[in-house]
Amino acid sequence: MKNQKIYHNEIFVISLLFVVSFGFLLFAISNLSISFYEADILYNEKSLTSLVANLSCKFFGYNDFALRIPFIFIHFANCILLYKISKFMLKRRFDRVLSLILYMCLPGVLTSAIVVNPAGIVIFITLLILYFESTNLQIPLFITLFISLFVDKSFSIFYICLFLYAAYYRKKELAIASILLFVSSVIFYEVGTSGKPRGYFLDTIGIYAAAFSPAVLFIFIYTIYRIWLKDRKNLLWFVVSGTFCLSLIFSLRQKLEFGSLLPFCVISAPLMVRVFLNSYRIRLPEFRKPHKISAVIAILFLLISANLIIFNQIFYPILFKDKPQKHFIFKYDIIKDLSLKLKKHGIYEINCQNYETQLRLKFYGIEKNPNLMLFEDEVDFYDNKIEVRKFGNLLDEFYIKKAF
Repeated sequence: MKNQKIYHNEIFVISLLFVVSFGFLLFAISNLSISFYEADILYNEKSLTSLVANLSCKFFGYNDFALRIPFIFIHFANCILLYKISKFMLKRRFDRVLSLILYMCLPGVLTSAIVVNPAGIVIFITLLILYFESTNLQIPLFITLFISLFVDKSFSIFYICLFLYAAYYRKKELAIASILLFVSSVIFYEVGTSGKPRGYFLDTIGIYAAAFSPAVLFIFIYTIYRIWLKDRKNLLWFVVSGTFCLSLIFSLRQKLEFGSLLPFCVISAPLMVRVFLNSYRIRLPEFRKPHKISAVIAILFLLISANLIIFNQIFYPILFKDKPQKHFIFKYDIIKDLSLKLKKHGIYEINCQNYETQLRLKFYGIEKNPNLMLFEDEVDFYDNKIEVRKFGNLLDEFYIKKAF
């Protein structure tokens, strides 16, 4: 009886999920190096994401944990908001917890939690808007909408979805606000749609498959279709389906910035759980086998994808022994190990052949020095060679040479 009470305690279950997730995310961070994309945001970009990362590093030091911890806390704030929103769609406690677990395990969500990027902030603002609309809090809704204009240019597509929702339910004030915000976003960020028809459609599907995992992507697409045919369409559905459909259409003309679009799709977990479980429960037990098989396949794909992200290092000798550069984590690797080896050689200043490497090393305290050169390609008469290895496998080689 006591165990049953604990199991039914929502705060206990969610807290346990957060603690376990926090441990895994910290472990993932310990194996990451700063990428050029992140270093560029930190040092060169003027944005809310850059401000958050710089403030954290200023107070807690320039290290990987200080750099990424704010985005983990934003991730957990998003989880709480998503759970609150799911209460308007899912009556059962089990369903709501399941939707939260699904959201937390999505590869795109895991990545946004440990990588410096605007996705977590975009999700937070989006969920706030969804929550205020669900609770009919009009003043906070319009204030948050106004703030979203200055957060990220990706909200331009959100405003289109919001307009479709407002027009469908004849909410004049919301429709006018969404139009004004969209026009302002296009002007403010100089959003363009130039380009000729190109073969980016399959690339788009591939990116969605990576963000959801292939099996969950199938459920995601089915959910959009099913609700469009038979179910009540709330704002979350308009945002999710509108973003997905518009991204497929735009991908026929140009390559999209999916870091700006995926946040509006990964929040679909409550919708997927509702559609899947409703379809499962209306069937007699003997006719539920296809759903059980689909659920098992989806869970397996999610576990594989999550393990690739959390325990990425162990896949070097397993899958990428001969070609480590093919590992998706490679661009978030190497540099921290290189900086440690440079410091062991007493080198705290060096001039890199590659600007990206130079900027990444700066984060680990290696400044620029024109008297000492670092080459990533083999050169004649080098003074020292540094090898970066993981699990005994050679990942990369660097060559040091005096400039005079």
